[in-house]
Amino acid sequence: MADEAVKIENLNRDFLAESGVVHALRNVSLNIMSGTLTALVGPDGAGKTTLLRIIAGLLSPALANKKKLIKDINAKVSVLGIDVTREPQEVQNLISYMPQRFGLYEDLSVQENLDLYADLHGVHGEEREKRYRYLLEMTNLAKFTDRLAGRLSGGMKQKLGLMCTLIRVPQLLLLDEPTVGVDPLSRRELWVIVNRLVQEEKLSVLVSTSYLDEAARCEYVYVINEGEILTQGTPKEITAEVQGRSFLVVTKNNIRDVQTELFDNHNQIVDAVPQSGGIRFVLQKNVKIDDIKLLQEYKVIPQRASLEDSFMSIIREKNESEKREPFQIKENQKEEDKGVEDFNENIIEVENLVRKFGNFVAVNNTSFVVKRCEIFGLLGPNGAGKTTTFRMLCGLLLPTSGKLQVAGVNLSTAPSTARKKIGYVAQKFSLYGNLTVKENLEFFAGLYSFK
Repeated sequence: MADEAVKIENLNRDFLAESGVVHALRNVSLNIMSGTLTALVGPDGAGKTTLLRIIAGLLSPALANKKKLIKDINAKVSVLGIDVTREPQEVQNLISYMPQRFGLYEDLSVQENLDLYADLHGVHGEEREKRYRYLLEMTNLAKFTDRLAGRLSGGMKQKLGLMCTLIRVPQLLLLDEPTVGVDPLSRRELWVIVNRLVQEEKLSVLVSTSYLDEAARCEYVYVINEGEILTQGTPKEITAEVQGRSFLVVTKNNIRDVQTELFDNHNQIVDAVPQSGGIRFVLQKNVKIDDIKLLQEYKVIPQRASLEDSFMSIIREKNESEKREPFQIKENQKEEDKGVEDFNENIIEVENLVRKFGNFVAVNNTSFVVKRCEIFGLLGPNGAGKTTTFRMLCGLLLPTSGKLQVAGVNLSTAPSTARKKIGYVAQKFSLYGNLTVKENLEFFAGLYSFK
């Protein structure tokens, strides 16, 4: 096995779009050592999936002019010591790649999905049975082998997808955002599995993620944004860049007002986000806490730097180098928000809400109130009843019993009236893939009678 699982030099990848050339990757260089767990972290659209697909031999490095793609002859992409641009199939025989939408067959059982992928990869006999036992024990899916894949929770589907990816033992495992849409408990379980694979099978793993707390679990991290590698290093090395600049403001005042005040000091403060009854913020380089006058009336507690603090600082520095304007809340927005916040109105009232499906109780005597301008979270594992509750709040599902009122409208008696006042983003939002972004917007605007 090569000392470097992946070695990339001067990689570019462009795409042609109606609006012109899109630079997905720009002059990317990285080295991933064998037997390590490495994170590729960045926001949606940063270029993570494009980079993984090139490593997997599914895309070629390419530049573009206004009319066509041109092979990038200067790019070098070596995977397990093999030039993937010349020998993609040879690389694919040695690696496993789990894309964001893994191809499970939902009308087949867990066992039937495993059998299908074992057949495709030529895993038979005793080797197959041994692999099944190992993977089923590791994922805790042994009791669910007869269940249809379509009836698994989101976390269980991701585990099954990972099992199918690992039916054969690869030398390199590529995981493209494996925990997107997965509940916190399942996210933790998936990471336990990944770490176990690295330790027991000495796998080289490259995982892309937009969750910075997940990247902190890895041995090495590459931070990517807008197709460029912004920084790299161990989590400790990257967070060291902002150590001593992270703080928490503890206040009894309205948190949003304090956050707005902090954002107004954008020349001194990188970022400010609500956390634990206060506002966590990061100072700009060479700024001292005593320099910020508004903080003198609050209790300020130093915090241990996180990867998120580092990421926001790096992005801010890049924007300033490119002379981009920092985020600011406009004066008229502040006035509008302040007026709205004066209302103490209950927007959502839920009392002893119950929803049954036959003998199965999906929601059991749930009660809560959400006031205007509040951000209210429902947290729980897959199957806890969150989606069922949301569907009742939207008038898409009638409750079995209990009180349910949204924006002053009783959803049990007037669901269609309430729906006119509600915006709902489902887990699987129904975008039309054969329409452009603008056409999708125009279509949904028409449904809501917006001209």
